[in-house]
Amino acid sequence: MHLQQQDLRLFHALPTAHLLLRPDLTIVRANPAYARLVGVPAPQLTGRHLLQVLAGDAAEVPVGGAGPAPDDAPDDRPDDRPDDAQGGVARLRRSLHRALATGEADVLPAERYPVIDLRTGLVGHRWWSSVVVPVLDGSGRVELLIQRVEDITAYVEDRGARQRQLRAEEQWQARALSAETELFARAREAQAAREGERARARELAALAEATVQVSTAEDVEQLTEVLITRALGALGAQGGAVAVRQGDRLRLSITASLGQEVQLRYAELSLDDPLPAAVVSATGRRVLLHDRAETVAYGDGAAEIVATTGCQAWACLPLGAGGAVVGALLIGWRQAQIFSPASLEVLEAFAAQCAQALVRIWTHQSQRAEAAQTSELALALQRALLSEPARPDGLEVLTRYRPAVRSAQVGGDWYDSFVSAAGTTTLVVGDVVGHDREAAAAMGQVRSMLRALAYTTAEPPAATLRLLDQTLHGLHLDLLASVVLVGVHRDEDPGDPGAARYLLRWSNAGHPPPLLVHPDGRAELLRTDAELLVGLEPSTARRDHRVALDPGAVLLLYTDGLIERRGCDLDDGLDWLARTVSGIAGGTVGGGAAGTPPRGGGGPPSLARLCDTLLELVEGHADDDVVLLALRA
Repeated sequence: MHLQQQDLRLFHALPTAHLLLRPDLTIVRANPAYARLVGVPAPQLTGRHLLQVLAGDAAEVPVGGAGPAPDDAPDDRPDDRPDDAQGGVARLRRSLHRALATGEADVLPAERYPVIDLRTGLVGHRWWSSVVVPVLDGSGRVELLIQRVEDITAYVEDRGARQRQLRAEEQWQARALSAETELFARAREAQAAREGERARARELAALAEATVQVSTAEDVEQLTEVLITRALGALGAQGGAVAVRQGDRLRLSITASLGQEVQLRYAELSLDDPLPAAVVSATGRRVLLHDRAETVAYGDGAAEIVATTGCQAWACLPLGAGGAVVGALLIGWRQAQIFSPASLEVLEAFAAQCAQALVRIWTHQSQRAEAAQTSELALALQRALLSEPARPDGLEVLTRYRPAVRSAQVGGDWYDSFVSAAGTTTLVVGDVVGHDREAAAAMGQVRSMLRALAYTTAEPPAATLRLLDQTLHGLHLDLLASVVLVGVHRDEDPGDPGAARYLLRWSNAGHPPPLLVHPDGRAELLRTDAELLVGLEPSTARRDHRVALDPGAVLLLYTDGLIERRGCDLDDGLDWLARTVSGIAGGTVGGGAAGTPPRGGGGPPSLARLCDTLLELVEGHADDDVVLLALRA
């Protein structure tokens, strides 16, 4: 069980002797009161078996392995006979068994035990009353045992001496009545202590629940309602507020339990105001006002706070983050308060949780603001990319750009289409490695460089990509990108000047292969030997490839977001693309996600229908941006 620091402080502060035990009765912790009882420093008790503190054969048998006590074992209470100490140890073992077996508290009012002095090895006999309380985990199993011990040796020995001295019945009756009165008083004290322990347990449980719930708060208002509401239940408070410093001003988020008038009147304060929230936020020192008289006398405006809120007692604690005071936690009560050390520990723990939650809220708000800026940049880049493609005579060019679902990231995918100075229709699809603003900036650089090189030079695609490699290297631009560069040339038919087909010349730098859809609907992946990404090696050799584009044929360029899926390799994605496009071109459309059979349809598709159908099929499945560039002769 993970013990919070406030739990340990409360455990150590208990005035009665307490032990924290594992189910095998190994001592986890002993509080100072127990250490004083046995005369040994508490750290020397940690790790010992409980029954090692007791002497005799009965102490040698571990409780966890001895099995339950027999049904016929005597369970009578001992008198003051010295030889009954071993019976006390045996009855303690049975008490521990019952607590472990039932998961319920077990009480031994008075037993005589042989207690070992761990410093000298000598055995002394002590009269102890014992209460064993099991601590259950979430599944109902006993995780720890708490033993409370009260030493009544002096009382028992005194009673024995009086019994020997006063034999007369009347004197004995008087002594017995006195003892009963004393026991009754002790019982009342024990009951009060148990009630105090239960109150502390409720407060700690409320703190634990608040710790979980504040982790979901999205703003200071939600934090205030969650945290103060939990404090109300644990501490009996009426209401409160979380005050946050903003320069020399203080903004307060006040619980609805104090009323709308209070929320409006005290929504904002100056750090110079003489009110507790402002003073604590400015100085970092807590303020405790126990009753109406202390609150009214605190300063100007304090009497009005009592009148408007109905709270006469207040606790105001600083909220610290990163070594600075960022505000204050304010809690008010209708009744006067004492503010015991245990209650103050709980209040300090609430304040610590509040400060941590504030830091988390500010961090998330900053991250959301940064994500919004990144999203705006992504939209700007997208608008820049979605320029109108070139429209040369005899060719139809269509483009599509679909960002991935991850709105907080910017991709490096791009496309381009233009007619070069030499009259060549040029098509480009590429993808810069990375998914952040640096990748987006690199994409803009590569796209502009390649556009300028391809427009001004009359070189074929492979030579143009080599020039791009050398340019990136010469400018010391450390980036990598996959690119497919295509040049489209018109090829006149000498026998029929009115008829023409087109010749595609392309070079592929580590990009998925282009897809050629023949007029009969057959889809062919234009696979080539793999070549290095652009930007990796300036002297790398690159090759051109050629294929004819007959009238009615379609060339499809794309980025890997169209074909990549979690759990599937790249070849599966390419095969799916070829089958699906062939089905669409043959007069059918896809039925849904990648890999599902197409539904019946009719007619060769337009480029718009081909591209839009593909995007519909991968909707919700694409983890990356998707770029499509389609060309029809």
